Amino acid sequence: MSNDSTKKVLLMIADISGYTEFMVSSDLEIEHSQHVISELIQSIITQVEIPLEVSKLEGDAVFLYAIKESDDYSWDEVAHEIGKKLIQFFEAFHDKLDSLGSCGACSCGACSNTDVLNLKVVVHSGDALFYQIHQFNELSGSDVILVHRLLKNSATHDEYILMTEDAYIDVAFPQHLLVEKGREEYEHLGEIDTLVYYPHKQAAVAQAST
Repeated sequence: MSNDSTKKVLLMIADISGYTEFMVSSDLEIEHSQHVISELIQSIITQVEIPLEVSKLEGDAVFLYAIKESDDYSWDEVAHEIGKKLIQFFEAFHDKLDSLGSCGACSCGACSNTDVLNLKVVVHSGDALFYQIHQFNELSGSDVILVHRLLKNSATHDEYILMTEDAYIDVAFPQHLLVEKGREEYEHLGEIDTLVYYPHKQAAVAQAST
């Protein structure tokens, strides 16, 4: 008997941009390079709390989801928590990046080249089929495909939160975010309207107003 079921979910991928450049340029220090990436991935995972859950690690990325309909919580409460977590991902990532770069214990190519690394997050709201193969829990469906496709986009900076319109509606951020409207197009999926938040632009506006 199958336990497969389709659920309404918020899907997100936290991805380290600059990963390929970092790993290739630090090829002679592969162990240190992977240690840096692992530490940064761990900094994101430690921020994850139920109902937000890790689906899987995907190399330089973390695939996460939150089930929208539950007897254990209301989505209004969860929407605010997830909004805070999305901002905290960037804070935790850069705190870890700063600590790795300022320890001074190693001057190898990997440890001195961390400035090429940034964090990008894509968020989409839709449906996912939950199924199991052996001991592995998997998610599938067109919305799961879409959130992965969104990693290839027209964003103009290496660090951002890119949200589909449905995701933007479903998440309540702790502060007003400056977002830019965009549009992506993917084969078989069509045109997707997006809203993109660039942390560096928000920081620049905040600094200018002080």
